[in-house]
Amino acid sequence: MTSTGEFCGIDPEQMGQLATSLRGAADKLTAFSREFEGKLRQNGVETPALREITDIADWGGRQVSMLHGRIDLIKALGDGAPELGGAGGAASVAAGGQGLVRLPDELKDYDLAQGLARMYGEDILVNFHSDLQAKLIHEHIDDVAKIAENPQAAAAFFALLSPKVRDALPSIVAATGSKTAKQDLATFSKALGAALNAPTLVPAFAKVRDDLVKPVDGKIVAWNRLALLKGANAPSSIRSAAARALVLDEFAKRPGQEWRAGSLGSKKYDLPDDLVAMGLEVLDGDGAAVRDAFAKMGGNDVKLSRTDKMKLFLDYAKGVGTGDEVADAFGRAMEAGTEAKTEKAGQHSPEAAAFALDLIKVAGSFGADLPWPAKDSMGVVANSYVHELVSGGRFDKAADRSSGMQLPEHWKSLPGVTPTFYLSPGDTSQFMKTFVGEDKVADAFDSTVARFRHDTLLTAARLDAQSDNNYFRDVSMMFGDFASVTFKTAVDVLGEEDAIADTTRDITKNTVGLMLGGVSFVKPVFEVGWEFTQAYIFSDLSDRWADSFETQVQAATETRADLAKRMKYEMAYLLHSGGYSASEPPKELLNKATGALKTYDEFVGEAKHEATGSKKWEQILQEKLAVYDKWMDGNSKLDDKIENSSRVQTSDLAANLLQLRAQN
Repeated sequence: MTSTGEFCGIDPEQMGQLATSLRGAADKLTAFSREFEGKLRQNGVETPALREITDIADWGGRQVSMLHGRIDLIKALGDGAPELGGAGGAASVAAGGQGLVRLPDELKDYDLAQGLARMYGEDILVNFHSDLQAKLIHEHIDDVAKIAENPQAAAAFFALLSPKVRDALPSIVAATGSKTAKQDLATFSKALGAALNAPTLVPAFAKVRDDLVKPVDGKIVAWNRLALLKGANAPSSIRSAAARALVLDEFAKRPGQEWRAGSLGSKKYDLPDDLVAMGLEVLDGDGAAVRDAFAKMGGNDVKLSRTDKMKLFLDYAKGVGTGDEVADAFGRAMEAGTEAKTEKAGQHSPEAAAFALDLIKVAGSFGADLPWPAKDSMGVVANSYVHELVSGGRFDKAADRSSGMQLPEHWKSLPGVTPTFYLSPGDTSQFMKTFVGEDKVADAFDSTVARFRHDTLLTAARLDAQSDNNYFRDVSMMFGDFASVTFKTAVDVLGEEDAIADTTRDITKNTVGLMLGGVSFVKPVFEVGWEFTQAYIFSDLSDRWADSFETQVQAATETRADLAKRMKYEMAYLLHSGGYSASEPPKELLNKATGALKTYDEFVGEAKHEATGSKKWEQILQEKLAVYDKWMDGNSKLDDKIENSSRVQTSDLAANLLQLRAQN
């Protein structure tokens, strides 16, 4: 029966009276029929009408059984309701009279839920074992999936299911050895989630809901409850309260306990055996639940700050055998709490931003020693908070600032850069150490910074084209500082030799490959630009750079790249794309399809294509670039801006200042 959306109420007492009345009427009809049938037969009279009366009486008897069954169901589902003696009896009268049990209009589906609860809770999950039990569980899982589509029916199922069975459900399913255990548990969890999210509450389910957020005796029961909640997509308040009650509150008070649950289901479901990790798993994906849990964890007895609580998990992860499970779950919970995957970079909510600031400071205190399973999550956070990290490398304004939510004194905001909090250069570097050396994570962050750099410089170029406020220079300086901080961070973690090897390897792969193999790009132009920006810093700061670059790049190209010149071409390209004032470039410098200046790599590709046996591509490239240089030299204002922005992006000031602060 589908819900009408209108009030549906049943008075069990009056329904019982109706059943009693119907039973009496059926009995009278039966007695009447038998009495007169006997008399009429004695006189040879046929009695078809009396047989019809008997059939009506039999129907009435069957209806009495149905009504009594319905009464039992209604009473079971209404358990705890004010109409049946629960708290708030006065509300009953106001809602429609004493004794009228209010339920969503889902009677047909309630019958299905009751049948499933009895079948699973009193038969399949109790009387069978191993393969046959696994088969029976899965045979009826489609019915569980069906009631999962009806929140009230799902609530009825869990309200009528034996509490003992419910608290053992994940372990029972796993113990069967079923190949579909993971799928079956997910279906039960989905049904529980539907019940917890039901817009109208089935009264008896209130006790189930309340039980889920109460402490329990025994780690196995706690693990089972968390495992059932893991895939339920429960409301944030339920997730937070359950995770805290079942493990996290006690962990905050006494973290040194043994937290292994020893559950049979951990391997079967690919879930942690560690109860602390399971608590975090339940929070995963729900930022509001994560932030609420970290705000309330431990209750009034625990005086730890949020950063202290974050550190508690990382310290625990580094000290126990199940630490990898904890670190991985912690990292994903932090992704959720910072809204790294749900909010746009530069537009974070104050709640998520404050949480991210705490995380960055805590994770940064571990630096490269952060447990490795959490490192990829730090990369996810870094990508989402690229505005904060890049501006955190600035030394041009408020260089002595501390990290915080408030705008630092003397800070100059830049167009296209909208941090929600402000990091010190030291905290910026320390946080980036958490994922330096993790190739996939670092590459993803470099790609994010590259896009951010390109878009921000282009925005600055457009604004300077309208009214020259030197935004282009200031933004260039910011990225120069950040590149310098990035270099210093990489060297601190990897050592100079490995840091340089990584950078030259990227340049060889992504740019020199173009020179050798045609005009197809391995990476977009804006990503190559950021890689070379970092390379400029390396070339200035490292004595080993020349030899390393010579051996890895010169051998492939037969000539050493002129990094500074390449930077000038990139700045010219961005300024021209932004509409900065200059004379019309010669046609051979423009891309016919886009009308923009050709990039350095486009010139290389053309030169390679046009090379002949008598004329090497390097010579052709120099001729093309000579036209480019002549055009830039003929536009003094543009040329000055190109020169200034190129120089500030190759400055080693930030790395030197960062080093100096580290020594003090």
